[in-house]
Formats: sequence, C-alpha cells, structure tokens
Amino acid sequence: MASPAFGNLVSSYGLKSNGMSAMDVVAGVPVRITNYQGNPSVYIYAKDKATASLIASNMKDAAKNAGIAVPKASGDSVTFGFKKPLLVVDHYQKIRDLIAANAASFNFDQCPYCFMGNCDVAGMYKGTAARRMHRQCFLNQRNTEMDKINFSDGNYITGIIGAIIAAVIMVAISEALVIGAQRIFYILYLGFPLFVAGGFRLGKGPYGPMGSFCHITVSILAMYAYFYIQGCWYASYMYGISMTEAVPYFGDVMKIVMDPEFLKDGALEIILFIVGIVIALFANPTSKTAGRKGIQQNDVFITPLTTVNTGFSGADTYHAYGAQNASNGYDTSYENRNAYGSQSTYETRNSYDSQNSYGAQNAYGDQNSYTGQNIYGAQNTNGDQTAQNNGSDWREVYGQNSDNNNNNSGY
Repeated sequence: MASPAFGNLVSSYGLKSNGMSAMDVVAGVPVRITNYQGNPSVYIYAKDKATASLIASNMKDAAKNAGIAVPKASGDSVTFGFKKPLLVVDHYQKIRDLIAANAASFNFDQCPYCFMGNCDVAGMYKGTAARRMHRQCFLNQRNTEMDKINFSDGNYITGIIGAIIAAVIMVAISEALVIGAQRIFYILYLGFPLFVAGGFRLGKGPYGPMGSFCHITVSILAMYAYFYIQGCWYASYMYGISMTEAVPYFGDVMKIVMDPEFLKDGALEIILFIVGIVIALFANPTSKTAGRKGIQQNDVFITPLTTVNTGFSGADTYHAYGAQNASNGYDTSYENRNAYGSQSTYETRNSYDSQNSYGAQNAYGDQNSYTGQNIYGAQNTNGDQTAQNNGSDWREVYGQNSDNNNNNSGY
C-alpha cells in the first residue's frame, strides 16, 4: 500500500502538484518535492555538484539539531528525505525554515533558457529541476514545443533509427531468454510496442499519425524478426546446421514459422504483442494529444518568486499565438481569447482593418480624406471655387482646358 505522506504534504501546504512532483517557493528559493509511492523527497537546485556538497555540509548540524534527516548532495541539488511518514508535514516545515535560513546560498538567479538574471518566477525546468526563470522565456519555450507537436516537426530518419535500436534490444533480450535460458517473460511482448515507440520519440521522431505508423510498423517487423530467428533455431535442430546457415533459406524457415504447432507454441506471445500494439495506439508517445499533455504537465508549477501578482498561473499562464483555434488549435493551451490575435488584441474590432482604422469609413480613401470630396481636386480645394474668391477666375488660374476643369479633378 502506497504511503499518503506526499498527498498530505501537498494538501497541508497548498503546493502546486501534478501528482508526481510538487513545487514550493521558500524565501525565493524554488523547491521540488517528488513522489515515490507516496513518499516525498525534497530537492533544491544548487547550481553545480561542488556547491551542492558545500551547502549540504553547512546545513548538516542544523538539520541534526532540528531532528530531521541530514541533507545530502545529489548531483547539482541538495536533497532531504523524511525519517517517519507520520511526521512529514511537521518536518517539512523545519526543512523550509532551514532553506530560508540558507536562502542566500541557494538563490542562483539565472534563467536556464536565456541565462540572464532578474528572474520573476519559479518553474520546473525540463521536468526535473525546480529553477528560477523568466515567465516569458518559459512561455516562449513552451509555445515552441507546442508548435513542434502541432506541426509534426521532427526527423523521421532519426526517429526510425531510434525505434529500430529499441526493437533490436527487445528482440535480443527475448531471444537470449528463450534460446539461451529456455525461459519466456511474457511481459516483454506486452511492452514491446511501447518500448519501440519510446525509441522513436527518443530519436526525435515527429508526433502525429505518420509517426505512429512508423513505430508500429517497426514493432511488427521486429516481432516478425523474432519469430524468424525462432524458425532458424528450429531449422538448426531439424537439419543439423547452424542458425547462421539457416538464415538465407527463407522459404524453409517460413514453413517452420507458419506450421500450426509452431504457431500454437507462440500463440501467447502473439496475443500479448497484439494487446501491446493496441496499448501503444491508445497510450501513444507520438500522439499529439499525449505530447501536449506532457508539455502541459509543467504548467501547474509556475509560481511567482514573491507575493507580487504576476498575472498568471497554472492553466491561465499561456495565452499566446492566435485566438481560440490558433496554430491549428491547442484547445487547452496558448490560443485563449485574451492573447495575441484574440478578440481583444490584434485584428480586433478597433485595430487594423476594423471600422475605425486603416481602410475604414473615416480613414484613407474615404469621404473626408485623400481624393475625397473636400481634399485634393475636390469642390472646395486648390484651384476650385476658392480661386474665384482670390480675385481670379479658375480659367485664369489653370487655363480653360487644364486638369482642373469643372472644379472636380486634380491639379
């Protein structure tokens, strides 16, 4: 049974959480709390490994005196664990006090996106570290990643290579167990397609239907290769040859693979693999929806570094690019109504091309502007009836057959 300690900690302190991690800001210091089977652990970014070790050492005695777990350096972070799940809420307050007392050591004020200072928010950087950052930098990066997903940006070649490598690993492990150890781990066949899909994404393969088609195809071909190798193994016994020698005899090997007895022996693997394909289609790493959710998981963590209201948080953070269906529609992301291109900004009723701006009734080319009735060449402008009031007939000013005859044309 999973411990409820993480949930108790999140609810007690009102922390922002996605269920797997939570974010806190203590005296301007971003704090990440992870959840492992309900048990929390605290991570504070400290710039680098050397700094983390120094800070952890400096806090050691204070932690002992407070009766909490001694902090440790873990890579570029200082970490705290909890001795007793029932005391997590109380001990976390002591950890917060310790962090606040050493805030100057932790406050590395450099945005991980632009590498500049004067950060205004805390957020989760790459989903692994609570960092100080600029709201706009985080937003720009988030929008860029959303665009890549929405427009299927990526590299099919590297994605397919990643999928093939993943497939080779799965086939090699399965064959080693079956041929070498004479054992079958059926869970491998269930997870086979998902592992290959993960390899495709690791290779930066694009999101979308074509990406899904690529990794599913690689999975099917890999499973075929798995059974072909099995057929070669059977052939080596039947004909007294090595498996390598049996490989070129495609027709003979396929007769073995398609034999009812062979299929019967491998029926469970095939069924589990098909179930794995279905799972891979529904829980698809290359699905645009899944990709967006992966990026949006970090939305909830955005937290002001001070009590000053920065005008955004959580789901309200990303009001960028276009109106409700902008960038081909991120329904829960950055196409809300009060952002670029929405009803209250560019291309709205009171801006470009609207009724009171360029090209509208009271602008260029309308009745009271250039070429209109009262401007150049109009009835009451240069060379027109005002000429008569200056003591000269219009014919004496411009000539009987000038460009301004009849008082209605231009000079």
